[in-house]
Amino acid sequence: MGVLDKTIAELGGWQGDLSRAVTDFREWLAESGLADSAMLERVDRIQGRLGRSAVSIAFVAEFSRGKSELINALFFADQGQRIVPSSAGRTTMCPTELFWDENVPTGIYLLPMESRLDDRPIAVWREDLTDWQAVSFQANNAGELKNAFSAVRDVDQVSPERAAELGFFVGADDPAIGLEQNADGTVDVPRWRYALVNLPHPLLKSGLTIIDTPGLNAIGNEPELTINTIPNADAVLFVLAADAGVTRSDIDVWREHISATHSTGRLAVLNKIDGLWDELKTPDEIQEEIDGQVRRVADTLRIEPERVFPVSAQKGLVARVHNDGPLLARSGLLALEQTLSEDLVPQQRRIVGEHVEREFEAVAGQVMSLLKAQRRNAAEQAFELGSLRGKNRDKMGVMATRIRTEREEFDQSLRQLQGLRSVFARHSSALLATTGTDRLKRHVRESRDMMRASKLSLGLHEGMNHLFHRIRGDIEESEGVIGEICTMMGAMYRSFSAEHGLNLGSPVLFSMDRFKREVERLDAVRRSQFGPTTMMTTERWALMRRFFETIAVRIKDVYKAAAKEIQGWLRSVMAPIEGQVREHQAQLKKRLDSVKRVLEANESLDDKIAEIEGNQKSAESRLAACEAVAAPVRQLLSYADPADQLQPA
Repeated sequence: MGVLDKTIAELGGWQGDLSRAVTDFREWLAESGLADSAMLERVDRIQGRLGRSAVSIAFVAEFSRGKSELINALFFADQGQRIVPSSAGRTTMCPTELFWDENVPTGIYLLPMESRLDDRPIAVWREDLTDWQAVSFQANNAGELKNAFSAVRDVDQVSPERAAELGFFVGADDPAIGLEQNADGTVDVPRWRYALVNLPHPLLKSGLTIIDTPGLNAIGNEPELTINTIPNADAVLFVLAADAGVTRSDIDVWREHISATHSTGRLAVLNKIDGLWDELKTPDEIQEEIDGQVRRVADTLRIEPERVFPVSAQKGLVARVHNDGPLLARSGLLALEQTLSEDLVPQQRRIVGEHVEREFEAVAGQVMSLLKAQRRNAAEQAFELGSLRGKNRDKMGVMATRIRTEREEFDQSLRQLQGLRSVFARHSSALLATTGTDRLKRHVRESRDMMRASKLSLGLHEGMNHLFHRIRGDIEESEGVIGEICTMMGAMYRSFSAEHGLNLGSPVLFSMDRFKREVERLDAVRRSQFGPTTMMTTERWALMRRFFETIAVRIKDVYKAAAKEIQGWLRSVMAPIEGQVREHQAQLKKRLDSVKRVLEANESLDDKIAEIEGNQKSAESRLAACEAVAAPVRQLLSYADPADQLQPA
């Protein structure tokens, strides 16, 4: 197992261990009777985050750069042969995504190219695989798997008019951009639009997702790749060929679809360096030539030379299959793997860890605050009753009167809280309306109507601009309401803490920044794809229509995610004050009942003190149990690096 395989497997194992520890905590919460629905939903969100892919790596290249061979060398050498099709010329004809989902049957699922005639984006097609062609295989049969994979190479011969209708450019000078006509006038187009490969490989089971994207023609004509797949990948490996250098289409792919998305996790791989292994040159001369190639690539792409990795994927695969250590070292594969394992995996662990820790500590802190309040109240009640020993009944009556006064004052505060609930409900409704799907549907419908009303470039851009203007308005409105809620709840937290000794701290804050950044990213992608001077040919109009629908689906996901997080935040910001108010109210009642029962001689003072001390010990015991069940989660979150030895807690 290579170093990258090992660190990805360890990251997947760490997420699995953490998920099990969080599950144990959730079960304890449910059994203890301490959790409300808001707490349990928050823990469920943690589980949902841990259930996502650990790492996603996208491989991007023009054809004949050795991209598929690099995937074989990095991840599938254990099969003893090539799994992803790799040979001269075009091999991967459609974007291919490799993953593992135990809820989906093992196989390759192929989306027909004719689906482009429907405006629905790939993200929508993925929701139901019935329209995809399934190719089954036995996962433990490498030959059968290889044969199934060959389907991604399928092409159909169609007329140039049909190719244009499907969104392909025909007859351009650069074959990477436009398709060449055959001798009979037909054009070879990919049979499949997208391929999903559900494969129970150990690395994929650990949470790795591999995306194989075939060149500028596919990237530029498939909005899903430019809007979601490539920008959201944790790492993007841009594969070049040492024998071809950096072509014009290579530069276009890099600038438009890779460097513009993120600065981190984007690496260039200079493949096929074995073509420079000239037996008539010394090793130093060969290395000097390779280093020169690396510098030129770095200058062209405007990145540091340290982010360009010279490799021979073919020799690396051969070395791994035949267990040839020296050849593997010479292939350069180990340096690339080391960088990915040292940069990508720890970054993912930190991102996941920070999210889980923030959510988990909010829930655990709320539970522990409640248990500490129970313990404190029991101690105060025991002390209060203990002070009555040897006192006459008049003293007990004075105490009962004081408790009644406290209770009346608290009841007045509860009326204030009831007013707060009413205002809070109105603000909540207003806030959720800003991210409601009904509002978004209206924005999309208005923008779509504007675009349909005009085939001119200006009208199309106005439709797009209208959509983003409305979305920004919704976010701005959301931020205003969130600010009002935070101000209102902060004042209420301080009031109840000061007047009744509750330990509330400050309300949890909420930010729309993440959603704002995603909207701005989508708008930037839109502007780069369709500038204000873009000429709207039939092909470009069809592409822009698909692009708009893909944008609309992605924004719908943003609205749904924002609404879900806002709903969780609204519950979490109200839960601490609701929980501690209920506890304080119950304790006041218990205190008054205790004194009354002693006054009425229905129970001895010593017996009542013993009962309350028992309640105090119970609270202490449950607090210790909470600490114990939270400890494994905290221990797993404390690891500084997923490359550390991770053992189940």
